[in-house]
Amino acid sequence: MYANPNIRTSVDYIIMETKLDDFFIKSLNKKVDELLLDANRVSQSDKLVGQIVNGEQLNLSRNIKIFDKVYKFAEIMAEKYTSEYFAKFGHDNIFKAAECTDLWTVHQFAGDYNPIHSHVSGISGLSFIFWTKVPEKMRNPSANNLYSASGRSNGSTTFIGNSCGDFFNFHPHSATVYHPEIGYFLIFPNWLNHTVYPFMCDGERRTVAGNVSLYKSKKEYLLYKKKKTKHEINFFGNSNPLKWKICGDFKQS
Repeated sequence: MYANPNIRTSVDYIIMETKLDDFFIKSLNKKVDELLLDANRVSQSDKLVGQIVNGEQLNLSRNIKIFDKVYKFAEIMAEKYTSEYFAKFGHDNIFKAAECTDLWTVHQFAGDYNPIHSHVSGISGLSFIFWTKVPEKMRNPSANNLYSASGRSNGSTTFIGNSCGDFFNFHPHSATVYHPEIGYFLIFPNWLNHTVYPFMCDGERRTVAGNVSLYKSKKEYLLYKKKKTKHEINFFGNSNPLKWKICGDFKQS
């Protein structure tokens, strides 16, 4: 009559998650607090879509040691993400190197928010975020839905895939909501749309975010670079001692 039916599913996106050490988060916050008091701090607001009226969005320079550790960690996570992504589909990793190209903080207070946006910059890459401060009363964790202005998703980050519809009409939602937790790190494709909802309570919601460019060869990397940099990027493979050193540093910071 007919062959047995098979179901083929499509995956809109994959997000890799990890948790950063509490001591590192405290050390990072301390350095960022010092930066907030620096009259020469560099605003990132002219490059970002965040509607941050009550807070700030600041550039984090790679020349500062603890920020450089975040750049390097992001490059290591990019290697892990791409390796596991292609392995999942039975394919060799087509990328050979990763470079964290920029890093910034978002200091969000009551009423501040991020509209739907992505981080696409013209080259294949990944983006990442992690939270270092979350107001205690930012959202209502006991709410089961969004009805009656429950506050369930206040201050939360939502990722929005290519499919968004009615589950009962065979059109499953492909939006994922993350309720911020201190130290929680997410890395995802730079084309993935996401948004941050406002919140109403007192306190600071602090996010560190950045972008990672991916290269298929050292030659491709050199073609894209317009000027020499002092730092090494992460060329993939076990022979690179940089990744093991930074992993150790992250635990001892």
